[in-house]
Amino acid sequence: MLPLVLSLTLAAVAPKSGASMCALTAEDFKAAGVPGAGELKARVRDDGVSAYCVYGGRSSATGGIELDVFYPAGLGVTEARATFEFTAGDLGRPDRFAKVPGADEARWTPSASTRNGPPFSAIVVRKGTLVFAIAFPASKKAQKQLTTLAGVALKRF
Repeated sequence: MLPLVLSLTLAAVAPKSGASMCALTAEDFKAAGVPGAGELKARVRDDGVSAYCVYGGRSSATGGIELDVFYPAGLGVTEARATFEFTAGDLGRPDRFAKVPGADEARWTPSASTRNGPPFSAIVVRKGTLVFAIAFPASKKAQKQLTTLAGVALKRF
């Protein structure tokens, strides 16, 4: 007699699903060693195509933790690549390539800032027409933390 194996499969985050696209939790940030993650608040735009997620009430430009998701980030890969580049521009042009399993492209920066705000570390990732960015206060461990969190997020889409 063969043993019975139960398998639970979580539903993947669907395109245009608004706040559901905030695929990371405060616990995910804590598990990756990023301090300060708190209650998730999502701002949804573009009929559910984009979600701006903050963890603890502040954006990364003001010293907080943020996940921005665009899904789909255009009608096809060409438009998604343009969204990837635009998002990278908002993050201070991350110029370091990152290896994130499952990603078509990913770039990160250890330290960026906007409008005289505090420095933050950030990664922007694209897989097909999914584009997302993760940013939090700059740290020496940022590369590993960002790639770990990006991998967790990709597994949920």
